[in-house]
Amino acid sequence: MRGFATRAVHTPKLEPQDGTPIAPLLDLSSTYAFDDPERFAEASVAKVGSGYVYARWANPTVDAFKAAVADLEGGDEGEGFSSGMAAISAVFLALCSQGDKIAAVRQLYGNTYSLLSTRLPRYGIETTFFDHDDLEAARAASQGARLLYCETIGNPRVQVNDVPALAAIAAEAGIPLVVDNTFASPVLCRPIEHGASIVIHSATKYLGGHHDLLGGVIVCGAPEMDKIRAVSRDLGPTMAPLSAWLGIRGIATLELRVLRSSATALAVAESLQAHSDVEAVYYPALESDPSKSLADKLLGGRGGGTMGFEVSGGRERTARFQEALRLVTPAASLGGSHSLLVHAASVTHTQLTAAELGAAGIAEGFCRLSIGLEDPNDLIEDLHQALEASREMT
Repeated sequence: MRGFATRAVHTPKLEPQDGTPIAPLLDLSSTYAFDDPERFAEASVAKVGSGYVYARWANPTVDAFKAAVADLEGGDEGEGFSSGMAAISAVFLALCSQGDKIAAVRQLYGNTYSLLSTRLPRYGIETTFFDHDDLEAARAASQGARLLYCETIGNPRVQVNDVPALAAIAAEAGIPLVVDNTFASPVLCRPIEHGASIVIHSATKYLGGHHDLLGGVIVCGAPEMDKIRAVSRDLGPTMAPLSAWLGIRGIATLELRVLRSSATALAVAESLQAHSDVEAVYYPALESDPSKSLADKLLGGRGGGTMGFEVSGGRERTARFQEALRLVTPAASLGGSHSLLVHAASVTHTQLTAAELGAAGIAEGFCRLSIGLEDPNDLIEDLHQALEASREMT
């Protein structure tokens, strides 16, 4: 008999039994064994698609998640990442080199804007920005660029970008259109169907849906994916198997959650629009919103589960408003079961200068509100009481 320590490490191998698990399996192994040295060598050269060798290269649970997202987006292949920003960075680094240029919508998530405007220039990659509604500027910026970048629904002002028009501009320039589809999710929009080449998600948001995972995912064709996977292998922004497992669980209820939050968001937006202490409401499904026609064309008339609004009285009044909330939670992130609110200028877009905030349309009193799964009447009541309480506090 082998020694105690050996038996503690090499536990008995159980015989497989009939019965297929309904829930996805969670594989936490960081490395995998091969009985055949030649197969081990072949799989090590291939890295993916020829057996599991090392979890930074491929993992069964992550493979299941990325395949699910690729299927929902209508794309050829997917790849998981440790965060949405890791996925975005991988695309830029895979497609661009020193001396290259990116064309991008100006109205973007704060960290994405910072990556493009501050970080990448240190490596010789510059970005030409254009306003989301200026297609001629987009066409000019795309000349000589390596890629064209936008968000389906902009963060945080929730303007809908004209993905088909931008795809046509990218095609004219002979470059890929890269779309961050986080806010819309594949429930409301599938950018590949409108001509996009690469789709990115922060899986932390709607795909996960429960505020308990951190991850990102990219969907695209094989030529681009080969370059993206090479970056992933070299830099190691690998998706954790537990995050992938939670993502698979989240996707099962994705449609239910997105449709519910979209319906609630419209009711909340209409309520805030009628409130005297709210200067402006931004939500694509509102009849008065400049993005309404694009929301009808791209999002099936829905606006998603995230909206924006401006509280009268600027930053100080907005701080008192946040303090008075009882149900809506002041917190970063979005797309989950709980309704979350952030003051964009001091949280999600704190990297931007005053001039950049102005160019992005982010006022001092602007708040981003992610609608969760609560009763819409309870959310409306909480927002209204907080607005009234903040008036008395200032």
